[in-house]
Amino acid sequence: MKAVMGSMNGVRLLDLMNAATSKCSRATAAVAYATNNTPFFDHCLGNKIFLDYFGLLDEDQAVAIPVLQKLVEAGPLAVNCRLIKGHFHSKIIWWHGFGVYIGSANLTSNAWAANVECGVFYEEAEIAGTQLQIDLEQQFDYLRVNSSPVTSELVRELGKIRPHEEAVYRAKNQVRSQFELATKNIPPHAGLASYGPSIRTTAFTRFTSEWSETLELLRGLSREFLKLNLRPKWVSTDAEPAVHFDQFLHAYYYVRIRDEKEDEDSAKSVELVNRAYLKHRANPSLALEDAGKWWSSLPKAPYGEDVFIRDTAPRIRASFAKENLPTWTLENFQETFFEVHAFKTHARQVRNSFFGLHQGHRESARERSDRLATWLWEQRREPNQQHILDVLQFLFWGTSPENAVERLWIVTTDENRRFDHLGPSSLGEALGWARPDKYPPRNNRTNKALRSLGHDVRLFSD
Repeated sequence: MKAVMGSMNGVRLLDLMNAATSKCSRATAAVAYATNNTPFFDHCLGNKIFLDYFGLLDEDQAVAIPVLQKLVEAGPLAVNCRLIKGHFHSKIIWWHGFGVYIGSANLTSNAWAANVECGVFYEEAEIAGTQLQIDLEQQFDYLRVNSSPVTSELVRELGKIRPHEEAVYRAKNQVRSQFELATKNIPPHAGLASYGPSIRTTAFTRFTSEWSETLELLRGLSREFLKLNLRPKWVSTDAEPAVHFDQFLHAYYYVRIRDEKEDEDSAKSVELVNRAYLKHRANPSLALEDAGKWWSSLPKAPYGEDVFIRDTAPRIRASFAKENLPTWTLENFQETFFEVHAFKTHARQVRNSFFGLHQGHRESARERSDRLATWLWEQRREPNQQHILDVLQFLFWGTSPENAVERLWIVTTDENRRFDHLGPSSLGEALGWARPDKYPPRNNRTNKALRSLGHDVRLFSD
């Protein structure tokens, strides 16, 4: 027995078919779907291998009409073709005297050359006289009783449907276009026709897919966390769920995971996160519940999470409001972005030399954050380049593209919008504070907490 996985492991249906040529004179296939560009039928007809074929009969031409026409014209001495109307999905090819394939592949060019398919192949000696042989024969006997022969009349009647298919084709194209629009951030799988190191996805699709996936994880976990009803007495029942969950993650990471002696971005902190991930990945639901119970038992907020939930988050959200953002001054920018954790953390990491300060210069976290905010605010831009307020307005409240994750990609890559020292972590978190109901706040600390709870989330930084 061996796995048949095409280019992935080098065992291909095409090779099995060719190897069977000199070893069998009869084949039996129960494969629901078949198109005219598969080599299977021509191989049987060309090599005088009598074929018993069972396919699916449905309104969508599961077995293409040209295939049916070809098999009818081949005649009863070459082919016995029968169709099952509805409720049939088998994929079995038995080259009698050589062996049998049982798997997922239909009789289509994609299935034989490009799709990720998986099946097993048993040599004839492995199945002879075994229960597997009895079971296979039982299925084929069942299909003979519950199928109907393909006749010239049936093919002709099915052909009459074809004029109506134009309207269906147009409708399907419309659905396909809408589907492509709805899934444009999901990279298409190239398939095994290009299997190997040549497979690449664009930076855009990698970014938007990863970001959207983590946002959806946050949304789902926030709902599950709300269901647990595990809140400390100092968190109001009307607190914004996404903000409450974010501050729970904040406390969990800093108290339960990170060693207080370690810097947040140190290798040791990452090691602690990955250690927790390995511990919890088998049961992240239990990890969330245990962490929630710890959170609800806290008599007071470890790092001011109560103030943030009650006062700071609503204030930031109001400041970022669509009607307020255009009226910002530098002081508004400094005040609001000091509350963006990722921005404050990154400002602390910017070297003194960048600001023209001497190497030993010291200043508080607030002073450093304000200094970076001032630098961003005062950037002299070319006429076609936007001011920081225009960038924020576009990110938070733009409508084209509609998806804010795409806009986040644009403001961090487009030369007319991007700013040095203002990357996806800071802007993604700010987007979350502006619109927590739609885009839960996310930064690298969020990622670390999620990973610590057993979720396979990528860590990043600005």
